[in-house]
Amino acid sequence: MATAGVNLKQQLMRELDELPTDKLIEVLDFVVFLRTRKVPFIPSIPASSLDRLTGLVAWGGNALADTERLYDEST
Repeated sequence: MATAGVNLKQQLMRELDELPTDKLIEVLDFVVFLRTRKVPFIPSIPASSLDRLTGLVAWGGNALADTERLYDEST
């Protein structure tokens, strides 16, 4: 795996050598973005644990009336 990483870095460096300065600035901006972005952690659960949720929601109803009812109950 380490060899693949080295080869990838070498290939990236060769490609960077061919870019004009304005494109290098874009690449740098993107690399900084990738390094600093915060990806939210979303835990995964097995699908079998979702079985207990079946039947909790029914089709139909009135979304506007339901929303107004929830708002009225919270005030």
